[in-house]
This record gives sequence, structure tokens and C-alpha cells, in this order.
Amino acid sequence: MKTAFVTGGTGFVGLNLIEALNSAGWSVTALHRPGADTTELTALGAKLAPGDIVDAASLSRAIPEGVDAVFHVAGSINVWRPKNDEQNRINVDGTRNMVEASLAAKAQRFVHVSTLSTFGDQDGPISEDTPQHAANSWINYERTKWLAEQEVKKGVTKGLHGVIVCPCAIIGPRDRHGWARLYRDIALEKVPAIPPGGGTFNDVRAVADGLIAAAEKGRAGEIYILTGERLSFQDIFTMAAAEFGVAPPKKIAPKALLYIMGWISDKISRLTGKEPDMTPEMATIMCDWKVADTTKAERELGYRPRPIKQALHDSIAWLQERNLLPKGKK
Repeated sequence: MKTAFVTGGTGFVGLNLIEALNSAGWSVTALHRPGADTTELTALGAKLAPGDIVDAASLSRAIPEGVDAVFHVAGSINVWRPKNDEQNRINVDGTRNMVEASLAAKAQRFVHVSTLSTFGDQDGPISEDTPQHAANSWINYERTKWLAEQEVKKGVTKGLHGVIVCPCAIIGPRDRHGWARLYRDIALEKVPAIPPGGGTFNDVRAVADGLIAAAEKGRAGEIYILTGERLSFQDIFTMAAAEFGVAPPKKIAPKALLYIMGWISDKISRLTGKEPDMTPEMATIMCDWKVADTTKAERELGYRPRPIKQALHDSIAWLQERNLLPKGKK
């Protein structure tokens, strides 16, 4: 039986990954912060290991010696500047700690979950050969995830079999935070306008399968981009509205309006100390188009995208089953 060590196991991608690992016959140990709700981890049969990626000593106790694969899923997706220092510690220092602890434990493979955002602002389709621009990005999320990739590459020079996987936007069941609020607003017909951006979208279960394939087949030091369907936010909003039997929002928000809202909300948040619904970083992301190619992952890992309509349906159904979303008018 293969063994896996997973960080971020209580989160959206981590839980789906653990479920996929169990189905594939792996034995899973999941890192969790002391005091975290581990109900779902226990239900999935994962062994529990208390610790924190920013606490190097806890990792040396938690990672099993000679584990077949470490899946580093944990990270901060923050897009509010007052939390940037915390994000630096999680994404950069935390990844450095994971690399060093995995080397010390003689882990056979190390799979780092990064993001397409490490390529920064791009004019055209993105592939693994596209120069990455996030090193100088003003969006801290992009910059810190790029820096995290550099920590993995440093580990590779020390003998770590490290593989970097960059998914695009992810949709699917077990997501309580990322898309849940959007679905709720659509169900209640409280969305005044749709962001003008879009990109390529992944089913979380395809991502989970891709991560396992990266552990089994990925080449050390390589980046693999995982993509799905190319869709606008209008497409996503329309699909979600159909799930609830309501009319989709018709207006497309002007980019300038979102940028202004982001900057004003950010200024107000500095006075109130309350995280705003919109930030300049968020506005930029919502207006952007990031389109990517997944040919390399398909060729080398056997990665196969899944239909996003089904992923969105399953995401909403999962939330409704737990009374976290209204049933809608259907």
C-alpha cells in the first residue's frame, strides 16, 4: 500500500484529494492544525497528524519516514493587503519548511499545488514554456505562490523529487467558501452584474486525479498545468442560475467600476479593520482572462479534464444537502 502525507487536508482540494487517494488504495496521513475540525478527515479514514506548515518542528514529527508522496496543498489565497504578512509566512516560509522536512524524512515524491497565477499577467494562452511574470506582481498571492515554487526548485537541487502542479480556477463538491457565497447570491437573485473576465476552469476531482498522477509519473523539477473548459464568468453565472431555476444576471459590470469599487472598499477597510467584499486585487482577477494549455499534463500524466457543468451541479448539490444553500425555484 502506497503512503501519502497531505497538507491542507481539511480544505476543498485537500479533502477531494484524500478521497481520491483512498479510492486508489493509498494510506493517507493528513496534517491539521491543533483544534481544527477533523470530522471529514476521520470520515475519509485519514490518519491525523497535528501540526502547522509554519512550525518546522511540528513537521519533523508529523511526516512519516520514507513516505511515498507528500502532497503540499495548504496555502493562503488571501487578496487583502493587511493579511499579506501572514500570507508570506504560509505560502513561502511554509513551503520552505515542507521541502526541508520532506528531504529530512526521505520522502520519495513531493507534489506542490501551485496555481496558474504564478505566470502573472499574460496577453495570450499560457503553457509551461511561457515566461512567468509573477515575481514582480503587485498581487501578493501571485508573488508568494511564485516564490513557493522557487523553494520547491531549490529542494530539487538537494535531491527532492519535487513536481509543481498549476491548476486553473477549481469548481466542485466540498467547496464551502470559494464559490458558495456566489451561488447563494445567484439563488437569491442578488447579483447586480457579472464580472467581465473568465478563463479556464477545472473540476476538483480531475485536479485530484492529476495530483496523484503527478506523484506517480511527474518528472522532478517540472511544472504541469491543469486546465478544463474555457468559460467566461457569464457562462458560470448562467449555469448556476439554471441550477436554481432563476434568471441569470444580464448586466456585465464595467471594468472601471470594479476597479473603483475595489480601491474605495480597500480604503474603507483600513479604517474599519473589516475585510471588504471587493479589493483592488480581487477586481483585477475578476476582470482578467487567463487561458491555458494542458497538453503536457495530458501527454505525460494522462490528465483528463471533466465537464464544468457537472462540477458546478455537484458543488451546488453538495452544499444543498448540508443546508448551506437554498434549494431554488426548480
